[in-house]
Amino acid sequence: MTNIGGHKKIAKLLMVLFPLLICTLLLLFILQQTQEFSYYYREQQQVFLYDADYVLDLLSAIGGPITLISQWLVQFFVLPWMGALLTAFLCLIAACFLCAALYKETTALWWIPFTIVPVALYSICLQDSYVHYEGLLAFTLGGMFLWLYALVPQDKWVIRLCWGAILMLALFFLAGSIAVLISITLILFDLLRKAFKTYSSIIPLLLVLLAGLVAVNRGWLIDFANAYWTKCYVEYYFEPTWLHTLSWLSLPIVVLVAMLSRLWKPKVAWIEAIVTLSVVVGFYVACQRISDSYLNKPYYTLQKQIHYADTEEWDKLIGVTDINPTNDLQAIYFHLGLSKKGRLLDDLFIFPQQGIQSLMNNDVQYTDMGVLMSRVYYQMGLIGAAQNMSFSSSIGITWGNPSMLKLLIKAYLINGRYQVAEKQIAKLEKSWYYDDWAKEQRRFLYNDEAVMADPELGKMRRSLPNNDEFTIINGPLYDLQMVLDANPDNREAAEYFIAMLLITKEYSLIDAFVNRYYGHGCLTNLPLRLQEAVVAIHEHDPAYCLSHGVNEETLERFATFREQVLTLRRNGITNMSRLAPEYRRTFWYYMLK
Repeated sequence: MTNIGGHKKIAKLLMVLFPLLICTLLLLFILQQTQEFSYYYREQQQVFLYDADYVLDLLSAIGGPITLISQWLVQFFVLPWMGALLTAFLCLIAACFLCAALYKETTALWWIPFTIVPVALYSICLQDSYVHYEGLLAFTLGGMFLWLYALVPQDKWVIRLCWGAILMLALFFLAGSIAVLISITLILFDLLRKAFKTYSSIIPLLLVLLAGLVAVNRGWLIDFANAYWTKCYVEYYFEPTWLHTLSWLSLPIVVLVAMLSRLWKPKVAWIEAIVTLSVVVGFYVACQRISDSYLNKPYYTLQKQIHYADTEEWDKLIGVTDINPTNDLQAIYFHLGLSKKGRLLDDLFIFPQQGIQSLMNNDVQYTDMGVLMSRVYYQMGLIGAAQNMSFSSSIGITWGNPSMLKLLIKAYLINGRYQVAEKQIAKLEKSWYYDDWAKEQRRFLYNDEAVMADPELGKMRRSLPNNDEFTIINGPLYDLQMVLDANPDNREAAEYFIAMLLITKEYSLIDAFVNRYYGHGCLTNLPLRLQEAVVAIHEHDPAYCLSHGVNEETLERFATFREQVLTLRRNGITNMSRLAPEYRRTFWYYMLK
């Protein structure tokens, strides 16, 4: 009899866990499909340090423990699939706690999949990088505290009252405003299970509200929206969306559904199995549609580009297929990838250009643009601008940015600011994923010969201007000229210089550039796109073209292009799009627009 009873318990446990596991796997698929690069991006919004001062600073705030655990988990998002796996796992744990708290109050099973709905909805909210990951952990901890509360017999109201008050106050200081939601859920839970003296359940809620009032008045929390509702788990300048509210309100609704399930339990097991399966399918369809509708696709594309730039996977960066050339950030990242692969000029006109903002943007008003421009300035060889921008971007992100910290270290090493570089290296050595890279940089400290011998750092140091002028004050072309004067072999600086001249159609500056730099360093041979510009400007002076780096083949091809243009115009055709298949990537075709 004992074995039979044990087998029945195991079977019942499996019947409870199976739909939750199926829901978790379906959610995992959705999360990986729609948030893979959001997790990578989230990992770049912090530098988790294994440092006592850093940890104590996190723990000192209300909700600090949950923030600490959240940041510790997020550091692992740098690994493939880890973000979706950890998120789905936390959703499963939260659902299991909620199920354990409610299960003994009902004998039905079809409501079980509903327990994952609140955390699943919140996990979709995480598509937005302004939403904090600790909100999901707060949900999980709240589910555990609800389960702990449910362990107390409902007829022992004094113990239940004291236990509920202790749990909710502890939850408030551990995880923040989620305690308000769980306190409300406790009241509904006791009301529906008809607990003895249910009205006493309001006391834990009142204590939490009082704690929030004290926290706001003492300046521990910004305002009551942070103390009592979802604002606690988003950036201070971000307003929670309808989905945040729905995820919170769905928790008491799940409690209500579980209690109402006592009114209907199918007598035949297979009918209940079909109903449960239907709930699972409905859960998947709803999550998929909500996730698709909530996804900011242009920003997700940008997150792909940011990730490939972080990991220096330049072929993948160039290969992102859903970019919009009219989106400045996406276009600049695309051209950065081309430059890294030495294809900036060859493929400059592969997409319609929108002006110089397709290559760079000095109007930096938010951190994503700051991160991007620090990379572009570094690629150009404008180390002062890159250092300034990477520093600003690092402090503009609350918990730092590891890629910007790495770039900042390289900028300090290039400039010979070894003491500051050593300080930043020591900081990065306290991280988990980036400590090896940081340790490798120590060989450059106080060692000018090692810096000069390094292919990357040495080239950048040789490109430092021979003056003390402020960078970017006179515009990027002036600064790039200083770089090329210092190091004519800096191919990346030359290509960005040429690309800006071509895109802006600055014919006089193109002439001045060729006269000044042709035959020196990396411009011993003119790039093809620059040859096209020279021959277009001096079409009636082939001798000049040949003496300034234009080859015979380019001259002949231009003559053919010119004849085709004149033929079309003689026939009254002003739309030159029929030339695109053959000439779309040339400066000549771009020049006609």
